[in-house]
Amino acid sequence: MKTLARVLSTTSVGFFSALLIGCGTGAPDITGRVISGPSSIVMAADPKDPRMSQDGIASTNIVVRRYAGDGSTGPIIASGVSTEKGEFRVPLSDIDAQKFELVLTATTPDKRISRGRFFMQAGRPILVVVRENN
Repeated sequence: MKTLARVLSTTSVGFFSALLIGCGTGAPDITGRVISGPSSIVMAADPKDPRMSQDGIASTNIVVRRYAGDGSTGPIIASGVSTEKGEFRVPLSDIDAQKFELVLTATTPDKRISRGRFFMQAGRPILVVVRENN
């Protein structure tokens, strides 16, 4: 009886410890900046890329989906709005999504759109360039 109680106690402690540890390790955030440029592009960038410190576009809606093939859209797995400096940080709702190709759509307040596919890369923010109005 003592052995059974000890096993159950040890198992319970291990289970609850795993739950607590698991709570602290969620999916990473997608971070980046939205800027204006000569053409639209979405890409993982080097944090030292000079465009990452360029003036950004505020209040841009960011929507991220898992790539589901040409002409198809997957469910939204992250969304948010850029800050006044054009920066964004959107948390992934699906931890496994970081392993797959993702599609980001950025819509500026004046309805310009940039859409592109990318893979998350540790330490590399996403640069979103939205074509300038002509």
